[in-house]
Amino acid sequence: MNVLHHTFKFRTAGEWQDVSTIELFKDKKVVLFGLPGAFTPTCSSKQLPGYEESYNKFKDLGIDEVYCISVNDAFVMNAWADAQGIEKVKMIPDGCGTFTRSLGMLVNKPKQGFGLRSWRYSAVINDGKVEQMFVEPGFNQFSDDDDPYTVSSPEHMLKYLQSSIDSNAI
Repeated sequence: MNVLHHTFKFRTAGEWQDVSTIELFKDKKVVLFGLPGAFTPTCSSKQLPGYEESYNKFKDLGIDEVYCISVNDAFVMNAWADAQGIEKVKMIPDGCGTFTRSLGMLVNKPKQGFGLRSWRYSAVINDGKVEQMFVEPGFNQFSDDDDPYTVSSPEHMLKYLQSSIDSNAI
């Protein structure tokens, strides 16, 4: 599956900046992980800090960039990155959820009062093509889940990348 052409709205140094999926993914091998929301418990205590801590391991395995995407606006994503001390993982604001919808990962979370958010997943995107995607179990539109966090973890992604390297070495 190819990544949909989309333009994200970033806020950098007080100015709006449009960044396209072409700029983000062309000629790069990227780990992208999606999560329900900034400042939420699992996202803030495990997933985002885990990817930040593992960033150099991803680079050592041939990953050019690690991106965190959420259906939050640029102001929220920037504030969350600052609050978490994020310096390596690039924060991608998908304020309207358009990109998330194109991946089939837009989900309604009514019990939490969140509205439309991203389901939790991780993916390897190689030059704009989804090479591998790990989607947490229990996808539904009614908040009938316990916020699963297994296959979208940095540990799971690192194991996948290492096994890919090992199998190519044979």
